[in-house]
Amino acid sequence: MVPRLLSYAHALEARVSVNWIINRRADLLWFIGGALAGYALFFMHAGLGWDMVTIWFLWVVFLDSPHFFGTISRTYLDKQEFQQRKKLLTWSLLWFAAGPFMILLSWGLYRLGIENYQLPWKAFLVFFGLWAYWHVVRQHYGFMRLYQRKNNDLSLIDYRIDSALLYGGLLLPFVAFVVRHPEARRGLGLPEAFPAYPPLPHGSRLEALFDLSYLRALAWEHWVVAITAAAVGTLAIVFVARQLVRLRRGEPINLPKILFMLAVVPLHVYVCYAPAVLTAPLLAFGAFVTIFHDIQYHAIVWFHHRNRYHRPGVDQRQFGLAPKISRNLLTYFGCAIFFAAIFRLLGCTFDVHPGCAPFVITSEVPLFGELHTDALLKGFLIGFPLHHYFVDQFIWKPSRSKELRKDLKLEA
Repeated sequence: MVPRLLSYAHALEARVSVNWIINRRADLLWFIGGALAGYALFFMHAGLGWDMVTIWFLWVVFLDSPHFFGTISRTYLDKQEFQQRKKLLTWSLLWFAAGPFMILLSWGLYRLGIENYQLPWKAFLVFFGLWAYWHVVRQHYGFMRLYQRKNNDLSLIDYRIDSALLYGGLLLPFVAFVVRHPEARRGLGLPEAFPAYPPLPHGSRLEALFDLSYLRALAWEHWVVAITAAAVGTLAIVFVARQLVRLRRGEPINLPKILFMLAVVPLHVYVCYAPAVLTAPLLAFGAFVTIFHDIQYHAIVWFHHRNRYHRPGVDQRQFGLAPKISRNLLTYFGCAIFFAAIFRLLGCTFDVHPGCAPFVITSEVPLFGELHTDALLKGFLIGFPLHHYFVDQFIWKPSRSKELRKDLKLEA
């Protein structure tokens, strides 16, 4: 009996590749299990009915905005990295001027007497929201690629199927969310209310699929929701089928990658299609789908810092302040939260976003037309995340950096 069980175990081991980015415990806890935080935040809204503005403010101060500091700690505070990327890190600061520049364009249109003078500013806000979500998607893609690399999962067909599920499973539900959520619809110039579905013929959903009068009565938004859901389902079936094909051929399946996909795709599908998300403020939706991203980012930055600045024999003096900031977890998070608290308290103190009692009601101080001073301050503060999104897409490319591969232990 025991020899037979051992033979089964060896056969299973040969068919399953299990190489982690850090180790099994850390990966399951942060890179995969971090998705549970997204469900927890959603339950606070849908199940407990908590005030999501307060929850959002706590999230941005203690988790989300501190992850911007993670980027700063490995660029501006890393003397060697700053010298290597000085041009990028200097010119990227112009993102802080992007919002005020759009306000200036709107002012120019206002002075010319153009009725839709707020268009540049509104377009900027839409751009910011879309890039924020895309940034989350791209990080998840990066983790998928790390698991592929760690497990020598380099087949072109697997890459295409995995990428299709990752991108489709995150972007298509987001499209369905945007056409349904009242705030998002208002931002796109659509009526706030999502059109009601026509009555089902004889109360049967199945018969509705073949009833032409019912199908003609559907609004275009209904078709968007249905088509995106069907597409995600199809991509998931193809992904599962591909794993079965690999098993049948005796090829190993990438277990960490599969677990990661099971963590990230269902989270976005559930949040974006759930009816309860329509009653949550748009900023709460950002927290639902971003908290997993934040947890991953803090974990990978800490892993990077321990390998780069604190490995045995390293001369820490070449890196400047970064080794001192990351000497222990308490110091690192203390600095990150201090940075976030200043940034966010500045925002709510001057009435730019909710979270605390404003000291100056800038939303009542006219700027021009219907725009007030809070728009100008908001445009500047949005520079923090925009700068983060921009810089991040250049500094996390292990395929182009031998040094980064070493810091992430991707090389033997």
